[in-house]
Amino acid sequence: MSTENSFDEICSPLERAHPPFFVQKQYVGDDLKGRSRVDVFRQICEGKRVLHVGCVDWPITDLQRSLHLQLDGCCTLDGFDIHPEAFEIMQPHVRGRLFSDWSQVQGPYDLVLVPEVLEHVPDVQGFLRQLDAVGASQYVITVPDAYSCFAGHFDYSKGVQTFVEVVHPDHNCWYTPYTLANVLRKYTPWSLQGMWFFNRISLLAVATRATSSV
Repeated sequence: MSTENSFDEICSPLERAHPPFFVQKQYVGDDLKGRSRVDVFRQICEGKRVLHVGCVDWPITDLQRSLHLQLDGCCTLDGFDIHPEAFEIMQPHVRGRLFSDWSQVQGPYDLVLVPEVLEHVPDVQGFLRQLDAVGASQYVITVPDAYSCFAGHFDYSKGVQTFVEVVHPDHNCWYTPYTLANVLRKYTPWSLQGMWFFNRISLLAVATRATSSV
């Protein structure tokens, strides 16, 4: 990873064109580009006690493509989702527990995996507080990235004044490297360890939670 000094010394034409107050910088690595989404998650989760948040991919649950099923076996894996209607078809295929209420969650967990969920959440601050309450030492969050998706997901037809957006219909927002880092800084006590472009259209952030000295 680049050093902080060399990162801060970079000055793009965009930066020079705007007042410093509005210029935000966030280091984003590119060494995960080209790697399989599942392989990256397997490497991160290997041998750990993991809570997978958003584990059913509702309403397009597909056991053949289920990330939860693909991770089951490489770690001690439980799942959380607010759509328990999919649990009946998933439970026979997994070894861990499936939760639909935070009060049911029973740790301890080394890692909380939150892939492509944050953009669906109406109360981001409350959601991140709930994740922190799980008490894991590490959090891995991925979100679709507006920058990576710009060319292939947005179009505007001037003739009919229509904006076309290719996006899951339940998404509330798009994140960028800065806005993802910013909500993690504002709403959690975590330390952001790194961020990477991931899976062609996403960002992957790794954060750690300080352990109590008591």
